[in-house]
Amino acid sequence: MQETEDLDRDVQDEETKPLSRKKLLVFVLPAVIVIGLSAGIFFVFNSNYNARNVGSYSVVKKAANAGRPSDQIIVFYDLPEITSNLKIAEGEENRFLRIRLNLELSNTEDAKTIEALTPKITDAVISHTIELTPAEVSGSEGLYWLRKELLYRINLITDPVKISGLNFRVFEIDTADKDK
Repeated sequence: MQETEDLDRDVQDEETKPLSRKKLLVFVLPAVIVIGLSAGIFFVFNSNYNARNVGSYSVVKKAANAGRPSDQIIVFYDLPEITSNLKIAEGEENRFLRIRLNLELSNTEDAKTIEALTPKITDAVISHTIELTPAEVSGSEGLYWLRKELLYRINLITDPVKISGLNFRVFEIDTADKDK
């Protein structure tokens, strides 16, 4: 009986001993190095993570005129969604404008310039739309006016890149939902 108690005591003593630094370095350090190297190799050689995305754009070849083939293209560059508050009269419910814009460019190199200027473009759109009332931007006349005004302001920002057109992908005037 004495022997089993001694064996139990030996097992308990072994379990309570902390790992030595030497064992920790021998087993854990190589595992950490292997994990770090494999993650680094993955990010370096994986083209999805290595390539810098130039935003979302599509290229369309212009149609031929009078039987002549056309080599001209149109690049449609998608800007991220922009949401801004609209000006309201006292006592009215808060309203906001949610838009997604699509810019027409003449070549794909211009898309890189537009991507770099996206924060300035977003700021200009918000700065302009925040002073508008829902009545000013509703209806086809208000939408046409807003398109011309935004195109003018964005062309000022992107000069020398010329934006030939602006399209609305999403245009919504919503009320602020208090339940969210």
